[in-house]
Amino acid sequence: MSCITLESIALGCERNSGGLHQIIIGEMDAVTSQVVTAGVITAMVVGVPPIQIEVKRKTSNYVEDHQEDFVAGSSVVTATVTAMLHRRDADKSRKLNILSAGQRYLYGILKDANGLFWYFPYLQYKSTGEGSGQERADGSKYAVVLIAENEQLAYEVEASVVAGLL
Repeated sequence: MSCITLESIALGCERNSGGLHQIIIGEMDAVTSQVVTAGVITAMVVGVPPIQIEVKRKTSNYVEDHQEDFVAGSSVVTATVTAMLHRRDADKSRKLNILSAGQRYLYGILKDANGLFWYFPYLQYKSTGEGSGQERADGSKYAVVLIAENEQLAYEVEASVVAGLL
């Protein structure tokens, strides 16, 4: 017996582009309420405004990996957000140290190249990599990785909700 009735998934004719254009990060404790309607966040209230991390095109992405454990009867979606920040400097290092302090839970709202916003709750700062690069053309950079383990794939967020948070 099925728990929920299956629904068809249409192929669609829209263009499809990859990559991230905008990353918005806030503290999970600051989220006081949200309304989810059919997988879309239609309202959200936060006590402290989020920050933005600017990224260049073709440098940042997210990956969601949904795994089912048939023996335990559990499922988990592991989300990995990778942001590439160009040109290392003291100010960016300081801000990344603050972001990673205390292994706090964060939320992320990511704008993809299709113009859609996606909500990732319970992110944690996992690592910073990269460095000076080897060749002159490599440039210096930070590769910042955030991860989360949640029960479902990311919810879409209405653009008006995002505008209200910023």
